[in-house]
Amino acid sequence: MPRGLHLAQGRNPLGPDSGNDDEVISSRWGSPPSSRGGSHAQIYATPNQDASSTTAAHSTPGVPLIVAAPKIHDSDDDRMLAPEKRRGTGRVFPTKFAPPSSTITPTELFLVRANHAHFARYVHRHDPRKVLIFTDGSCLNNGQPNPKAGWAVVYGPSKCFTNLLVPIASGRLENKGPFGDLSIQSSNRAELRAVIAALRLQHWTSEGFNTIVIATDSDYVATGATEWTKTWINNGWRTASNRDVKNKDLWEMLLGEVERWQDEGLSIQFWNIPRDWNEVADAAAKKAAEKYDARDTWIDVSRICL
Repeated sequence: MPRGLHLAQGRNPLGPDSGNDDEVISSRWGSPPSSRGGSHAQIYATPNQDASSTTAAHSTPGVPLIVAAPKIHDSDDDRMLAPEKRRGTGRVFPTKFAPPSSTITPTELFLVRANHAHFARYVHRHDPRKVLIFTDGSCLNNGQPNPKAGWAVVYGPSKCFTNLLVPIASGRLENKGPFGDLSIQSSNRAELRAVIAALRLQHWTSEGFNTIVIATDSDYVATGATEWTKTWINNGWRTASNRDVKNKDLWEMLLGEVERWQDEGLSIQFWNIPRDWNEVADAAAKKAAEKYDARDTWIDVSRICL
């Protein structure tokens, strides 16, 4: 088994005393990872590999592609390892993240810091328990015949060490939702799918975090999660014009993740960022949409520690 599966989860938590100078990566790694070359979502490297010894990632059509060896739960046994899927009830809602200014970028506010397993994260410069994750969704031929949607999560910076690659998870949007509902391929569904993947990708509290900030360029996701869902639930999942809420299954799943993490002491916030601040996730989502056929059934992707 690749050593990356054993080291993928840093068990020693980040905390106020862990921020010594040798754990803070040079500011030259602070910008989002470059999408140059387009290979980040196709290969992974374990911590002891160099770029010349990288291994091809899972290439089954429609299966999410990942870096740094997350686990794809694609069998009955594997699915037992994934968190239980639940429909949110509205008991807890995510909140909007308020940056100190409208011009500060995510990587100016969230610095690159390594955990004790040498996996780097974007960590708030003043709060070591707050982590940033970029998400995006894309759909070719959106609203037209033959749409193809993909999603992506960027959960760490570009190469901070000579033997690590960009931590990206990406994949095609499934034809069925998490609860088995037949769905369509659309950009909005792909945006929601990316957020759900980010929340289920890692056991974030084991790294010492108590807040996840989701950076997304989708106002539909950011405002929907923090405002519109409250009204929809009160109206029995009907819109103001008395129509069924679109993508209800994914909204319920997202709120279910918010409730699940709340029970473990983790809060979810959304930061609606400009599109040009989200270029890496955008490129990975588009590539996932282009390259693979969609699978029918929902697939969980998570990183595990054995």
